[in-house]
Amino acid sequence: MVTQLTLSLDTYEELSISILAPMVEKFSWDCFFSHYSSSASGFGLWHLQRLSLPTAETQGHLPSLHIHGCATSCFNHHEVANFKQQIEERLIAAFSVLELHLTTNGHVYGAFMSHVLEINEIRCAIQRLHVDLERPLMEEGCPPDCPCEPTYWKSQTISLTALEEVEISGFGGKDHDFDLLKLILRSAPILKRMTMKLSQEASASDEGGTEVYNIFKAYSSVQCYVHSSGLMHDSPDCSST
Repeated sequence: MVTQLTLSLDTYEELSISILAPMVEKFSWDCFFSHYSSSASGFGLWHLQRLSLPTAETQGHLPSLHIHGCATSCFNHHEVANFKQQIEERLIAAFSVLELHLTTNGHVYGAFMSHVLEINEIRCAIQRLHVDLERPLMEEGCPPDCPCEPTYWKSQTISLTALEEVEISGFGGKDHDFDLLKLILRSAPILKRMTMKLSQEASASDEGGTEVYNIFKAYSSVQCYVHSSGLMHDSPDCSST
């Protein structure tokens, strides 16, 4: 007879759980991943930290899947397939918004994001994508052959057929940032709006905003908004308010 269920799990140890609740109306879950457990998930330098799907408490708000990832100096020997499986096994409730919270520590995050977006239950469901990038104030480039920077993801296309709105906070204006921007634009055929909030480093230079505008020239159907240091960039190539 339970109608509301909230789960909070830590994967430090192996855990198998089965719940039958046919009358449930509100369901939310929160799962933490330890870097040091046998069930740790990730690949290369990227580690999956947390998955959560909180109940939408306010009427009209779409349910959101939250994924937290972090790049560290500790190499993760798990395969990408294991990383995806860890996420897929926990997608047990419907959602329409994906919120990615990534701590880059100066590393490339595009491959991590592309693997998340490739998961069938995610790419087919999301209508909105919010990306929050926590990055160093002064970001240095990766060393040559850094395992965080495979190149194959830069030329791929992911079928994001329901995606209408994207917001990226902490956009850095580096080459790999623009590669990710292009990936999203060519993968989302009904995308209507994209908001870019530049990092402090990118805000200090006009080059980041200018390159964004140049990319969007080929996507006239998408409204583009670029924020820099709390202000909205004004450009004839992007919509602004």
